[in-house]
Amino acid sequence: MTMKRYFAILLALSMLASCKEKDIQKWDYSISGQVPADKNFEMAIMSYPSDEEGGPYDADTTVVVDGKFSFEGNIARPQLAELNLIEKEEQEREDNDFAGMANVALFYLDGTLNITFNEKGMASYEGGGEEQQAWLKWEEMSKSLAESKGGVTLEAFQNLVGEFVDRYPDRYVSIDLMDIVTQGPIQYDLVATMYDALSERMKNSAKVLAWKPALDKAKTYLTGELKAPVFTMNDPEGNPIALESYRGKYVLLDFWASWCAPCRAENPNVLAAYQNYEDSNFDILAVSIDTDKEAWLKAVHEDQLPWKHISDLKGSDNEAAKAYGVEAIPDNFLINPEGFIVGRGLRGKALHDKLNDLISKKTK
Repeated sequence: MTMKRYFAILLALSMLASCKEKDIQKWDYSISGQVPADKNFEMAIMSYPSDEEGGPYDADTTVVVDGKFSFEGNIARPQLAELNLIEKEEQEREDNDFAGMANVALFYLDGTLNITFNEKGMASYEGGGEEQQAWLKWEEMSKSLAESKGGVTLEAFQNLVGEFVDRYPDRYVSIDLMDIVTQGPIQYDLVATMYDALSERMKNSAKVLAWKPALDKAKTYLTGELKAPVFTMNDPEGNPIALESYRGKYVLLDFWASWCAPCRAENPNVLAAYQNYEDSNFDILAVSIDTDKEAWLKAVHEDQLPWKHISDLKGSDNEAAKAYGVEAIPDNFLINPEGFIVGRGLRGKALHDKLNDLISKKTK
């Protein structure tokens, strides 16, 4: 073996060792807390995700002694933890001091942090690392949103997450907040903008790598190259409705259910889109994931949805949902006049923007 090759091997081994050390890096944390001694607390229970991708949860328990408790350890990456105080016995209370989020603390396991609960059971924090400081900033931003005139709509929340990611592209808090926009059907334009803003470190984190394939797949629904699977399903009167009968116009294939709160909350937005574009070569075909026909039709009536509705009343085994790979609702697919998918998971303003791009400019 030549001396040159020997040193090359040593260099490679050194780099491998460095990579391994990096892979097993741990974040240390030390949590100390104080509670009012007269509140009769016995234990503090802290729960947090057990792995880098965000679950399942682990739970650590410690006793409260003279109004004090502590936790310390290390973790693969800073995680959002929830701490609950447990009383020795249930007590009758005439006031409402401990309602809502009282006796609960939310914080990041990152560095040295002190938590103090006041007489009303509300937590305040001192110390913590960069992740904890970013989390406190998020709480401040979300509180401002809640107090704003517009309130906390899904669209406003998504915009706030995007703003936070722009400001904190190298924080785990950012990718944890992105959970809300990466679960279920991904709106490509929305998530891709946030993904592009992330640092390379965050792009290569376990959580982001886990959902990146779904983001890549979501992009394919914008290309107009995916043929929409055709099917036929009955309406409430038992009449067969074929998706192919909508050929020649844009159709929003909308998957929903009467029991799905987010679906019902989105229905007014879908109705507004229908009313804006029904005279512009656009229609909607709604597929219900219900099993209860009466509940299904009651929801259609209550939400005043005038388009055609179909279902096989098989719930999650709905044949159309399986053909389209629907795993969570609400979900939808925008299909062009030629029968190709040109959008998926369009909610809120995104639905109107897409329809405006594809339909209005061509029909005016």
